[in-house]
Amino acid sequence: MSFKPDYGLRQMNEGISRDVVHHFHDFRLYSLTLLSRGQYSTMVEIPFAGELYALSLDFNQKQLDQILSKAPPQISSFIRKELTHDPVTPRTLDFEGEVVFGVRARLGELQKVQWESFVPFVAQEII
Repeated sequence: MSFKPDYGLRQMNEGISRDVVHHFHDFRLYSLTLLSRGQYSTMVEIPFAGELYALSLDFNQKQLDQILSKAPPQISSFIRKELTHDPVTPRTLDFEGEVVFGVRARLGELQKVQWESFVPFVAQEII
């Protein structure tokens, strides 16, 4: 299995503090992963130092509501319908199009799963 290197892990390994606020002015949501009730994540690819990295962003229900307020109506409606139907089963919701928003985020905790380790960014503010 081949994964892109993790941007958060690279930042952590370079000594970037979890207190540093990272600004992403043009973040794009292409899918939404439901982690648990009111807890969400998404993953995007970003270029850095000539290489593509995976960046995971975690956020809560209030922040999702703010993101959906910036979404095209069909995307917002689809996501809200899916989450109303089943707000707890972990899964990824894929949809056509994208939602563009700004976010301020900090590095989260190191996560280890079967095939990889990564450090998600945790949203502090949707802008």
